[in-house]
Amino acid sequence: EPATQQELSAESWFRTFENNSRRRFKARDLPSQPHDNRLYFESTTGAGPLDVLDELSEGSRARYTDALLRLDATYESWVMRHETRQDHYPEMKTASPAICLLKKHGRIRTAGGVVPFADALGAPPKNPVARDVLLAHAKADRIRTAFNLSDPAPEFFGEEDAVPFEDVWPGFWRILERFFGSCHKLTHWTRFRLVRCVRILVGNDAPECVAHDFRIYLSGGGDGKHELQVVLQRLPGLDPGPDVLDRLAEAILRYTPPPDVEAQRAAIRALSSDADRLLEAVGEAALRQRLPESLLAILEDDSTPLTGVEVAEAAIATFHTDALRLCCDALEHLDPPRQWAGSPRTVDFVRSLGFSAEWAGERNVRRAPFVEVEGPHSLPPLHAYQRRIVDRVRSLLRDASGGAAHYTTGSAAGAVLREQRVNGSGRRGMISLPTGSGKTRVAVQAIVEAMGHDGFVGGVLWVADRDELCEQAVEAWTQVWSSVGANGRRLRISRMWAGQPRPTTTDDLHVVVATIQTLRAKFHIHRSEYDFLTDFTLVVFDEAHRSVAPTFTSVMREIGLTHRQREDESFLIGLTATPYRGHDESETARLVNRYGRRRLDAGAFSSDNPEKVVVELQRMHVLAQADHQTIDGGRFSLNATELGQMRTEPKPPWLPRSVEDRIARNSARTNRIIEAYTRQVRDVDPNWPALVFATSVEHASTIAALLSRTGVPSRAVSGETQPSTRRRIVEDFRRGELKALVNYGVFREGFDAPRTRVIIVARPVYSPNLYFQMIGRGLRGTRNGGTDRCLIINVQDNIDNFEQRLAFTGLDWLWA
Repeated sequence: EPATQQELSAESWFRTFENNSRRRFKARDLPSQPHDNRLYFESTTGAGPLDVLDELSEGSRARYTDALLRLDATYESWVMRHETRQDHYPEMKTASPAICLLKKHGRIRTAGGVVPFADALGAPPKNPVARDVLLAHAKADRIRTAFNLSDPAPEFFGEEDAVPFEDVWPGFWRILERFFGSCHKLTHWTRFRLVRCVRILVGNDAPECVAHDFRIYLSGGGDGKHELQVVLQRLPGLDPGPDVLDRLAEAILRYTPPPDVEAQRAAIRALSSDADRLLEAVGEAALRQRLPESLLAILEDDSTPLTGVEVAEAAIATFHTDALRLCCDALEHLDPPRQWAGSPRTVDFVRSLGFSAEWAGERNVRRAPFVEVEGPHSLPPLHAYQRRIVDRVRSLLRDASGGAAHYTTGSAAGAVLREQRVNGSGRRGMISLPTGSGKTRVAVQAIVEAMGHDGFVGGVLWVADRDELCEQAVEAWTQVWSSVGANGRRLRISRMWAGQPRPTTTDDLHVVVATIQTLRAKFHIHRSEYDFLTDFTLVVFDEAHRSVAPTFTSVMREIGLTHRQREDESFLIGLTATPYRGHDESETARLVNRYGRRRLDAGAFSSDNPEKVVVELQRMHVLAQADHQTIDGGRFSLNATELGQMRTEPKPPWLPRSVEDRIARNSARTNRIIEAYTRQVRDVDPNWPALVFATSVEHASTIAALLSRTGVPSRAVSGETQPSTRRRIVEDFRRGELKALVNYGVFREGFDAPRTRVIIVARPVYSPNLYFQMIGRGLRGTRNGGTDRCLIINVQDNIDNFEQRLAFTGLDWLWA
């Protein structure tokens, strides 16, 4: 209730408040220093009593805080004056005592419990949920001003690529320059890009358009003129009146390209085929420059040069509808778009040349920053071995005291440790299951069941090292929570990779899925903003065999997971299909120790020997039977420089890059691969989906082009392929529209196409771990949505002076 100054001044805190105010009064730029006993507060009414804030229970403090916030007297400033010389010492306004005491002793009730009022302050606040509670208060406007609350960070859903304005409205900058001339504002505006998205959230509001960090975010699907006007209004400092805004928009929308450009486009559009149009638009020289040398060598092997149209046809077979985008630097005479990302401007451009809309490239739509899942629905039941591992994970999360566990190694995994029985202890463990047997499902289900039945609380940080693995984790969490999640409870799954914003902390159950690269960058640059991750209860590292690398080690240290295990550290679980570090005994030992020397899958099968586990899973039809064929490769040798690169102990299980490039450019070897595909795959069953592992990026493009020329729908994918294009190609392969997917370096992990029927390993592979990752893409059995059998075709090269055996030569036990 309102209280007089006399009533408030009798309380114990008031003397401190008064003295602090006097110090601030005297700290100003004054002609001289006044005496303290001459400074007083103007008679006023405040909110109180306030000393009880330091005496009440947490829940009562929260209720009393809410009551104070509802009083207008709480927000009225107090005024300090000099007793006699008010003309000499100007009065000073200060926040009311209630504001000061609330910052120190106030409490806020959130869905997750009562938290200190101070946690809602700052930019960003320590607890954004508490800040949002205040912003939803009946006195939110006065609270925002009095406590200088930060605005909620905007959240964007379904973001597309940021594109230049002229790629949406071709005449954008030309018209603005005509209206305003060259000025500093125009220079500033050109830094902005347009980002279309499905939805924008700012706190509880859903605005149509937001300017943020030199980007204009636009949601919804209004008409073209309305969208343009909304964007123009968001350019800082433009502020056109209604008439100017209307004339600007009309002029931009009426813009047409110069007549000579339109005439050239019309001439190209009139040609009879895509190959003719591509040749005329780009030119033969630019196309030859883009095509792989090895492909041209094979196509011109009979010493007859290709015609210009044949070169264009080869480019279409190699790059498909990406051919224009890859040659865009040769299109300047046709006034092309600035950015090739499937925008309306790009679609209009390719159509003006006579191509279909598919030639405009892909819109790279960023996934939503989080998904929220309510359960339960339905999911197939676990296999018996999966159930046993789930129970062991739950046991770890219930009780960190540990117990006996097998840590088993075998020659098939290239391991160096003998089978041993060790005592697992602490809060760490590892799950090792062959690719296709459901290790992600096992881990997620165990954690979800622990949340629902074992009292597990706190956040989960799930870490991987690439987009595909992270998105698989999001899908697994979504499916499992919607199947066996706790009734009436919501799970938030945040994406923290590919430029996604900082996850909003929440009182809901929370899983953050992040790449190791993003974590390292954020901890290095924005450490304080990501401290909340160190409080998460559980950390899961997918593909844990990588986690002894320096990048993983530094991130683990930031999270608080050091080589010395502590009783209060986060739980740590590693997932892998290949738990050993190949030929390096010391790295294998470090990996074993990093996860507490505890195998959570120990005892799940009749034997812990990795080879026998695979055979048992094949008998269960969880994994497919493997049929085996070989192709003669070529005979090669290392030169003196390459031999020098290999002089380490132990010798690395991979060839120097220069040797792989020579192998990839061997035309006879590539032709044998195409002939083998024709004989063993296309002529047997042309509908068999085949995944090919090439020796280089150029090799992948060459194989895909040659297969396409023989009538097999094929695409090449590598780390150079745009993420949105890669996702579309994979979906086309899963749907059966593509029969052969040729890749270099991207589908060893995180690739899921259960119906894959053929694996062709067209590169020399010496690491058993790497080889199993590759062929595992085709070994998913019928009980896990795959096939009964998978044909594995290996290219057998001879490297005279390398002195290592190809990995597949030691796997006679695997072939059916």
